[in-house]
Amino acid sequence: MGQRIQVEWHETADELKQLYQQERHPQRRTRLQALWHLRQGDRIEEVVAKVGVAYRSVQNWLGWYRVGGVGEVCRRVTGYHSQGVEAYLNALQQQALAAKVALGEFRTVWDAVQWVEDRWGIRYSYHGLYALLKRHALHLKVPRPRSDKADPQQQEAWKKGG
Repeated sequence: MGQRIQVEWHETADELKQLYQQERHPQRRTRLQALWHLRQGDRIEEVVAKVGVAYRSVQNWLGWYRVGGVGEVCRRVTGYHSQGVEAYLNALQQQALAAKVALGEFRTVWDAVQWVEDRWGIRYSYHGLYALLKRHALHLKVPRPRSDKADPQQQEAWKKGG
């Protein structure tokens, strides 16, 4: 059935179990659980069945463990483990941008990107400024364009059923 894995373990099975039980991040917790089972002598196939992950994932985690131990395995989680980068605009500049958005001066994100660059010389990408607007719950809401030929009185009369 395949040979046993060869790993130079830095932790005991009890230490890995304690790390697994204390971890709150779901991806790290799963990885620590798998390492704990492997440290107890289980084969990879058995760990895959117990933990519910792919065989290749466990192989990857073992490779990372061999390179940098538990720290390396826990460091390589996806998603929200980092705080990201700081915004290019300071708090006062962000308030000024929010005020302009609230006034409805921008029709598109590109308009806002251009305004920020013209005003402060700070170059944002489309997605970067879009994310900033989203973080501050700012929406580029402007009224729909009306036709020059539209008659507002006739439209109101139609709405009232006349």
